[in-house]
Amino acid sequence: MSAKVESPVDSIGMKILRELQMNARSSFSRIGRKVGLSSPAVAERVYKMESAGIIGGYHADINSQAFGQVVMAFVTLTNQPEKYQAIYAFAEKEEEVVECHHISGSESLILKIVTGSIGQLNTMIEKLTQFGETKTSIVLSSPVLKKTGIFPLEPENFQLRKRPEGQG
Repeated sequence: MSAKVESPVDSIGMKILRELQMNARSSFSRIGRKVGLSSPAVAERVYKMESAGIIGGYHADINSQAFGQVVMAFVTLTNQPEKYQAIYAFAEKEEEVVECHHISGSESLILKIVTGSIGQLNTMIEKLTQFGETKTSIVLSSPVLKKTGIFPLEPENFQLRKRPEGQG
């Protein structure tokens, strides 16, 4: 008979994850008060979730406009699968590329690009043309912005999976 492996994500684990999504700087004692655990118990659960790859990191939400990064665009690429790895390497290297997603539909990939000017955006688009056909949509406004990384946590859908390659 094999021993049952205890999942680090039960109903209390979900509450801890929700608290961390809202404020990753919350102290373990503050989270513990909200979920009914001691600070060391919260720390142990968080450590287990980090070790299991459920929590992948903690990040500051920086206002890019404070640094002059005021042009945001989504650029789609239509290309062949054999170019994907080169595009992924390009996206990793270029700091203006803040996201890269493989998508369904007539285009293959969509990149979110943030620059300080239309000229800088144009330079990025010119660099991307080596990989295939591009289509660009410039963001005029963002009336609804949810915090990046915050998503509904559904305990009934939780299944511990390995994080896909390239998803930090």
